[in-house]
Amino acid sequence: MLTDVVGVIPARMGSSRFPGKPIALLLGQPMIFHVWQRSNLSGVLDRIVIATCDEEIRDVAEGFGAEVVMTSSSHERSNDRVAEVAQKLQCNNILNIQGDEPMVHPQLIKDVVSALDINPDYQCVNPISELTSDDEIQSPNTVKVVANLLDRVVYFSRYPIPSALVNERTFPVMRQVPILGFRSEFCIKLTELNPGPLELQEGIDLLRAIDHDLPVHVMRTDFQTFGVDTKDDKLIVEGYLKTDVITSKYMDV
Repeated sequence: MLTDVVGVIPARMGSSRFPGKPIALLLGQPMIFHVWQRSNLSGVLDRIVIATCDEEIRDVAEGFGAEVVMTSSSHERSNDRVAEVAQKLQCNNILNIQGDEPMVHPQLIKDVVSALDINPDYQCVNPISELTSDDEIQSPNTVKVVANLLDRVVYFSRYPIPSALVNERTFPVMRQVPILGFRSEFCIKLTELNPGPLELQEGIDLLRAIDHDLPVHVMRTDFQTFGVDTKDDKLIVEGYLKTDVITSKYMDV
């Protein structure tokens, strides 16, 4: 198994739709607590850190025993925050595990690390899963992915790709699962590049790699994640957590 793997949970207070989201309580515990616990349960990360620019998040995270790395307040993208951690810790491999994905599955983290392990040529790996709901396919909040036969990303979009009428769709529409595995040097290099027209148009971080002709590979998975963007999402995810078997492994529910 790959060694020297750091899991980074980027978190900040300043969400436009849900300020203070990372420390919002789910089943009586902060959202990032659930992400941190589930990351620990994967058993494949040599180190797990919460990366933030906010003292409120640092205090909460250290209160439940997490390691915290303070990062710049100027970062606009989570990958920028992760790259800063990669530079500070000088690790070889790094995962971006989103702090607003409290139902991330430990096995999914293991699978991303395994993909980096068995594919030494991979510089970045992004899980993808099939979309089955037309509402999600049409939603601009769901990032869609097209990859080629070599599992290399061709394009990310907020629009349904490959395009087709619902009743004429032959091939599945795949979504980006928001966890990324990087070689640290690649992550740092990516954030040092200027945003290109595709990234600016779609507002999707990894299109910077496509703009600069850098490889991003996909890993197909059946695991689904449930991100929290609003307070309504929080209520829905809290209901899922109550009955999720993984939750029972780190707290009484």
